[in-house]
Formats: sequence, C-alpha cells, structure tokens
Amino acid sequence: MDDYQKLVKQALATVAEVMPWDLEEEIGQNSGLILLDIREPAEFEMMHIKGSIHIPRGILEGACVWNYGDTVPKLAAARDQNIVLICRSGNRSVLAAQTMQQMGFENVRSLKLGIKGWNDNDFAMINATGKTVDIDTADEWLNQAVAKEKLAPN
Repeated sequence: MDDYQKLVKQALATVAEVMPWDLEEEIGQNSGLILLDIREPAEFEMMHIKGSIHIPRGILEGACVWNYGDTVPKLAAARDQNIVLICRSGNRSVLAAQTMQQMGFENVRSLKLGIKGWNDNDFAMINATGKTVDIDTADEWLNQAVAKEKLAPN
C-alpha cells in the first residue's frame, strides 16, 4: 500500500462514506443536502452531479470559513448540515471530509467510488452548460489508463 492509500485508509477511521445508489435516493429526499464537488475545475466542467457546488480541493479550507477571499457563504454557514464530498474515485473526498471534520463540520461524508461509481450506476450527470453527459463518453474518460510516464519505475 502506498503512502496516499495509507492516508485515505487512516482518514476512513473517522469519515463515513455513502454509496452512489444511497446518495441518489437521498438527493430526492433531502433538500438540505449539500453536494460538494472538490475536483479540479476542468473535471467539474466536464461532468458533475446536478445541484452540486464546486470548490476545488486547493481552496477548500478558505471556502469553509468566513472572512477570506475564497469564502463560500453557503458552505461557511453549513457546519451542522448534511454534506457529501465528491471527487473522481472517492479518495480525495475522504481526505477533504477529514479536513472539514477537523475544522468543526459535524456531518460530512464522502461519496464512495466517486463520480466513477456514480457513472457506473448510470446516474445522470451534467456538464458546465447544463447538458446531460453521455454515460459512455463519461465512462471512457473516467477509466483512462495512467500515463506511462506516471507509473513507478520497475
């Protein structure tokens, strides 16, 4: 297990996860639910769950509190609200949820399997213009192999 996976595993000791099919059901039942997508801007623009707000992981901490240029009022005021964090595969969101817990957020969870799992279950996503994303196109992009130059040397 590499260091990144160790960090995720440690965070899972305190961070709850929600399966895509349970989140899909919860979205229909809970108007107070905040879907917080922490992926990079290009990832979010390409595809995201309708109704989610976008705060890239790099500015999350500043977005969570008042009095910063990065402050997102809806999030800064939501310390006791039901928040589900979303990333591509469910790893970054676990780490981000742990950070939010450390900052005093009481009800944060991570979408297990991330957007990949959401798409694998054929749940709808939209792009930046609000158009529905083709499931097969999303699948192709989400399941790209890691570039050769990014693989560990033998």
